[in-house]
Amino acid sequence: MKGFGFSLADGASLLADPGGYYLLSRLPIRILRLNRSLYRLLTHIQESGGLADFIAENPGLEEGQLLRTLFSLVARGYLKLERLAEPGDYPKVSIIIPVRDQPEDLAECLKSLEALDYPKEQIEIIVVDDGSEKEVAPIVPPGVRVIRQAVARGPAAGRNTGAAAAGGEILAFLDADCTAGKDWLKEIVPFFRTATVGAVGGYVDGYYQESFLDRYEAVASSLNLGKRLLIEGRTGSSFYVPTANMLVTREAFKTAGGFKAGMHVGEDVDFCWRMRDLGYSLLYVPFGRVAHKHRHRLGKMLKRRGDYGTSEAALYGAHREKRKTFLAPVYTGLSFLAATLAVLLLHPYPLAAALLLFGLDLWQKTATLKKYKTAISFGKVAAAAFRSYLSLFYFAFFHLVRYYLILIIALGFWLHPLWLFGGLAIVYTSIVDYTVKKPDLNYPVFLFLYLLEHLAYQVGVFRGCLKQRYFGSYLLSFKRA
Repeated sequence: MKGFGFSLADGASLLADPGGYYLLSRLPIRILRLNRSLYRLLTHIQESGGLADFIAENPGLEEGQLLRTLFSLVARGYLKLERLAEPGDYPKVSIIIPVRDQPEDLAECLKSLEALDYPKEQIEIIVVDDGSEKEVAPIVPPGVRVIRQAVARGPAAGRNTGAAAAGGEILAFLDADCTAGKDWLKEIVPFFRTATVGAVGGYVDGYYQESFLDRYEAVASSLNLGKRLLIEGRTGSSFYVPTANMLVTREAFKTAGGFKAGMHVGEDVDFCWRMRDLGYSLLYVPFGRVAHKHRHRLGKMLKRRGDYGTSEAALYGAHREKRKTFLAPVYTGLSFLAATLAVLLLHPYPLAAALLLFGLDLWQKTATLKKYKTAISFGKVAAAAFRSYLSLFYFAFFHLVRYYLILIIALGFWLHPLWLFGGLAIVYTSIVDYTVKKPDLNYPVFLFLYLLEHLAYQVGVFRGCLKQRYFGSYLLSFKRA
């Protein structure tokens, strides 16, 4: 049985000196202090050694704890995940699909499950008919269990009903308007070997690819969490995975109390946050693909984005310890403020402060690297530092576009440079997202849909805050990186 395979990320290297052990990342430039055991493990990985071999040579180590550490390093960009593990003992999985009045979608969803590369005897499929006008049981193939709720109670309640009847060690939640790839379970299940992991989310792709909106949603859907592995435990971050592709251990689901049946939007966010607060880790992996049939009419898509926005106030009201968190290095954060001031004053003088701050930051980074005797040229240090500034500017601009664009436009009638500032924010964030996400669209079309989506979402956020009489969606937490 093959296990997970790891390697050092591009630009990462191990350092050892009398002062200790370190893991260096060159892009961005970071130095992580290691204990001796982790240094030995990473050295073993660097020499193409397997995790099983290392455990055999070091009795007393637990695979789950080591995987938790290694996946954290993958998420932070120090390591690469080179190979997926095989499921091994193939635990029993209960696939739970809530549905209401979607017979064609359900039929296609169930058809895709027939091709799963996973032992059939270890799969249980439960369809929860949430008060459909026409019962779905007649179109469900033999071997699939159907539970009918006479009155529609919503997908969250449907998932709870399915989970209560399930017999699997792992509960796999899938939406009726999704189709699963044949490796869906095979690729995700092995990640449950990781210590403390209670749930794993997989990659959600777009089903349709014909229209402009289809191709936009394929890269910009809120269900698509991207190509990077992510892992979080009990922290204040807002990380979650959507129920369109979510696998949960029976234990974690029961301990967290399942989904809140009264929530019709944001119930997946709420569940993930409650589960993490209990000490479980949540993992997202860009594997185990499912294809989602998103709303491919513009009005319906924008309404759904607005609905997502309205859920924020209720979520942050119920989880007041959660904050949108910014990692803001001092020099980079002050440089952003200086650049903002230059635009609002329509004067270049504040940019001199930004350049001075960049110079101080560069000097500090160079001195730190010299202390650790690392051989990185000044040019590469400067390029890496400049890239980190561009990254922070992107996240700051994105937040402003996502939550405050309408306010910026309105205040621009009083302070005209705000329109220039807002325009720069829109252009910068959209170009970055267009370059990174690579949609099959020309840029003007992408920009048009990008703007509409952000406007719809922030209107929804504000409406939700008014309804809940709580404006926690706008509270921020800054952490010095």
